[in-house]
Amino acid sequence: MLNGIRHSRVLCVSAFVVLFILLLLVTGEVISAGSFVLNADVWFENLLLGVRTSFLLRVFSFVTILGNTFVIIGITGIIGAFLFFSKKHYGAYVSGLATAVMGASGTNYLMKTLIERARPGELFSYTVETSFSFPSGHATLAMALYGFFAFILCKLYPKNTVVIITLATLVILAIGFSRLYLGVHFPSDVFAGYILGGLWLLIGIEVATLLTRNDIVK
Repeated sequence: MLNGIRHSRVLCVSAFVVLFILLLLVTGEVISAGSFVLNADVWFENLLLGVRTSFLLRVFSFVTILGNTFVIIGITGIIGAFLFFSKKHYGAYVSGLATAVMGASGTNYLMKTLIERARPGELFSYTVETSFSFPSGHATLAMALYGFFAFILCKLYPKNTVVIITLATLVILAIGFSRLYLGVHFPSDVFAGYILGGLWLLIGIEVATLLTRNDIVK
């Protein structure tokens, strides 16, 4: 069992390091306005612009709400209530959840403020957004919140792990894609958001795991 725990921690640390390096590389390309990222971003936005339909715009306008800050706060509260009534490592899971969501939100805001990347513009945008573009807040929070919720559900219902991870992945990908389809983010914004959210997801999982293992909080 001890070897299994060590192996799990090594994988977690390795994943964190890889994601962190990826985030640095993507951020560096965006700050320096690298031609590869810029051309790829514009090409993909033009591609989606050519396949827009009124029906799908309405669909993804609804999907994108799942990554809205106020909705994220509400869902986080609901998950907290769910954990309270489950009475199984309530404090540990809530601590991990708070770490993942609050850390992701705060870091995302800081990066947006420092980098100040403009949105794709009126040619691509279906809705008006006033904040900066990089990284995508919806993608960041979706990865942190829904990813951690999937982690909790997998712990509580291990027999349904495949279904839980599949559903969570679909929700997270749909939210990120909705930002692209609505033309309010570049692909690199969403990609960086997933990475940033993934980093805080790993931190949140580690916090919950340590608290649960050491019985610090119940």
